[in-house]
Amino acid sequence: MLLIGPILRTPKESEMSLSTQVKESIESAVNNLRDALAFAARAEHPLTINTISDILCRLESLEQVNDLMEQFAKKDDNKTNYHRG
Repeated sequence: MLLIGPILRTPKESEMSLSTQVKESIESAVNNLRDALAFAARAEHPLTINTISDILCRLESLEQVNDLMEQFAKKDDNKTNYHRG
């Protein structure tokens, strides 16, 4: 059995952080999903509640991943500037 891991590449500068429009859309989706979860908790099937919670968790984690990517980019910039200077 041949197992192949993910191919990792250095992201392009344009891919390093989420755009303002994407951040705002995700924030809006998160707020709507929280409302949906509040209503679902009262009357919906547990699978529905679980699915909404999962989507909500994934969207909220995007912001944290974005922050980490920005921190790594700053460290790379600092290393590059340090070696140049």
